[in-house]
Amino acid sequence: MTQQEEFYSILATGKLTAYYQPIVSLSDGRIYGYEALARGPASSELAMPDQLWAMAEREKRLYALETLARKRAVEGFARANPGWKLFINLNANVIYDPQFTPGQTLALLKEHGLTTEQIVFEITERQSITDFAAFKQALSHYRCQGYKIAIDDAGAGYSSLQAIAELRPDYIKIDRSIIRGVDRDDIKAILLETMAVFARKIGCQLVAEGIETFAELEAVTALGVSLGQGYVFARPQPGLPSISADVLCRLFERKIGKNLLTEASG
Repeated sequence: MTQQEEFYSILATGKLTAYYQPIVSLSDGRIYGYEALARGPASSELAMPDQLWAMAEREKRLYALETLARKRAVEGFARANPGWKLFINLNANVIYDPQFTPGQTLALLKEHGLTTEQIVFEITERQSITDFAAFKQALSHYRCQGYKIAIDDAGAGYSSLQAIAELRPDYIKIDRSIIRGVDRDDIKAILLETMAVFARKIGCQLVAEGIETFAELEAVTALGVSLGQGYVFARPQPGLPSISADVLCRLFERKIGKNLLTEASG
C-alpha cells in the first residue's frame, strides 16, 4: 500500500488515535490541561504527525483530517476534569479548504458534554499565515463562541511577533528550541524572561514547551513562566497521563523554599 492509499484508508476507517501531553501550572504543579496530538496507526509510515499532515496538505484534505483528529481528541477528553483545558492544533491553512464548515466543533462538544470555554485552538507558527485579515475573520467565529487561541511554536521562525500582534492570543507557547538548555544560556534566559513580562502585560499566559530536564524546569519557573509542557512531566500517550511524582516534589519544594524566603525578608 502506498502512503497515499494508506492516508485515504485512515480517513475512511477513522484509524487515528489521540495522544495527550499535560500542560502544568508551574506555580503549584497542578494539571492545567492537555494538548491533543494525532497519531496514525503505529505500523504506518504516517504514524507521526509531520508525515500525516504533510500528506493531508499534498492531497488537499486538511479539513477532513483535522475533523477526524478533533473528533478523536474530544472523545478521549470527554470524562476529564471540567476545569482542565484541551489544546487542539488548528492548521492555519484549513480555513481555505473548500470543505471547511463552521459549527461542527460546537456540535461535537455538546455531544460529549464539553464546553467551548474548555477548548484552546493552537495556531502553529510553522504554517505561515498569508492573509491575516481573512484569518482573523475566521478566528472571530471561534472567539465569539468562547474558544481561546494560542500561538504555538513561538520563536521557531520569523513571524511570531506579527502573529501575536495581529491575533492577540490568550496563550503564547514558546518553542522548545528556546527552552532547550535555557538553564545554561543567558541569552535564551533573557529572551524568555522578557516574553514572560510581555505576556503578563498583554494579559495572556506563557507556556514553555519541550521542558526535558529538572534544570530547565527550575529555570523557566524562576524566569516567571506560568505554564510548562514537556517530557519532564510526561510523554504524549493515549489517555490522560499523570505527572511524575518527582516533578511534583521539585515544584512543591521550590514553592516552600520561596515562601520561606519571602517570610524571612518580610
